[in-house]
Amino acid sequence: MIVTLRPESPQDEPFLRSLIYATMAGELGASQWPEPMRSHLLGIQYTARRQLHRANFPEAASYVVGADGADAGWTVVTTMPDEIQLVEIMILPELRGQGIGTAAIRQVLATAAAAGKPVRLNVNVTNHAAIGLYQRLGFRRIEGDEVQHVMECPPHS
Repeated sequence: MIVTLRPESPQDEPFLRSLIYATMAGELGASQWPEPMRSHLLGIQYTARRQLHRANFPEAASYVVGADGADAGWTVVTTMPDEIQLVEIMILPELRGQGIGTAAIRQVLATAAAAGKPVRLNVNVTNHAAIGLYQRLGFRRIEGDEVQHVMECPPHS
């Protein structure tokens, strides 16, 4: 499988909306919510997620993750003076577990290694699948609290 990262464009908005809705619906258990409450609350989550990244990481690069030429996910990465931060990564629920996220993160790690910088990220402590993935890729918890872990992968040569 060929996994690519391409800069987000305005034409990607419908895909990103559906990806974020699907991801948030799974995280929040929204499939059990009555419609139209589900659409309304997922819309709020979508808007908040997008605005949060733009406000907190104005210099970040937003990429659509492709798998064999089809849109499969989204990642937001920002380069800081002493680190590269993986701000966000989402893969379509039906495509998870196929190595797409792993390949996308490896591309970020390669960029960081070339710059001699570690990659850092935050992850919810209840997201055991993501934590396991990050650990397999060399990330270790460096700080955090009962809600979020801060994880880091040092630059590899």
